[in-house]
Amino acid sequence: MRALPSLAALAVGLLPGLVSAPIAAADRQPFAVVKGWEIERTVGETGGNPCLMTHAYEDKEDGNAANAVVFARNGNSLALVLVYQGWAFGKDEAIKAALVLGKKPIKGKIAWIGDEKTARALLPESILPDLLAAGTVILRFANGDAGFRIPDFAAGYEALKRCDATPAAEPQAAAPAPAPAGPSTEPSTPRLAAYVIGLSLQRALKECAIPATDEQRRSVDARMAALQPEMAPLDASLRSELQRRGTPCPAAEKQSAFQEILRKFTALSPEELAASLERESADRNAAAPAAPKF
Repeated sequence: MRALPSLAALAVGLLPGLVSAPIAAADRQPFAVVKGWEIERTVGETGGNPCLMTHAYEDKEDGNAANAVVFARNGNSLALVLVYQGWAFGKDEAIKAALVLGKKPIKGKIAWIGDEKTARALLPESILPDLLAAGTVILRFANGDAGFRIPDFAAGYEALKRCDATPAAEPQAAAPAPAPAGPSTEPSTPRLAAYVIGLSLQRALKECAIPATDEQRRSVDARMAALQPEMAPLDASLRSELQRRGTPCPAAEKQSAFQEILRKFTALSPEELAASLERESADRNAAAPAAPKF
């Protein structure tokens, strides 16, 4: 079965106003899970640092807001991404914030870049000992702090080093094709992505103050009913993943984008929907300036 978190993150990331991993667009393979840190390897990456580590959690003291910390080495630098459900930065917004590791303020200017719910930066390797010893990462803004928990970071980092040092698996020689055993029952990636989008739409239409006609709601339910039989084996896992990541209501400035997703979901086939969203994503990536590797 496919890696559900990766596919769910990819699909959810296409919806406005939803929290997704900042690195969800790449194809990654799980390497290990160590004390709450998920270590993954980027498929096809041939550089010296193909792996990253992620710790995601909900903050019960902040209304169960979704938080995540993503870390990777980038040559002689350290790449760090912080994700907070409550942020709303502009695209590539310059952020003025100081870095505090545990209780230690880190000296020197660090260029933080915001993008909706994420803040990212390349850090000097010299702060690694402080990072390994810290239990929290804090961004200190002029009007307050944003804190992130990094429990057992050192254990996760050791696993990250092992992942970086592990050679990529060699491609296996193609085995003789087995005799046909009937049609595959595993849903295709476009249909799976459409189903995840539909789950998010249904939840938003139910829980959020979104202007939608009865016809639109019936159309979403009808499309989901058509997909449900083939998705039944995955339905519980997909719903659990969406619940874990959180699906906040789209903000006012995201309503038009939400309506466009709603229109496409009801008007296009799953395959056409996926192709349309992939084209939009490719256009955005082509227009975006180069950013640090995460």
